[in-house]
Amino acid sequence: MTKKMSAKTARQCLEAVADWLGPQLGYTGPAPTGSDAARSALGPELNMAWDWPNTPTPTILLEGGPDDWAIRAAADETLTTRFAELGVFAEPYASYALCLYPA
Repeated sequence: MTKKMSAKTARQCLEAVADWLGPQLGYTGPAPTGSDAARSALGPELNMAWDWPNTPTPTILLEGGPDDWAIRAAADETLTTRFAELGVFAEPYASYALCLYPA
């Protein structure tokens, strides 16, 4: 049976990414989140069923953000530790998409 990630856990991952991205985007605190922020490249959004190759996957998205942010986020020790505490493994699908999986 495949584990499913809760929306609460995915939101906690989004909050961690927003905290991490904030200073990189020029904020003194976390970056704003949500679809309006993402559409304006101001901060990330969470899509619980982003459909990359035909498998809906919880994903944090931000196009137009810092170069390769998702790749760097997946390798950042602070974030990977936080994700592990939440029982999550994060993997970049592209430079703008960070997919989340139950660990």
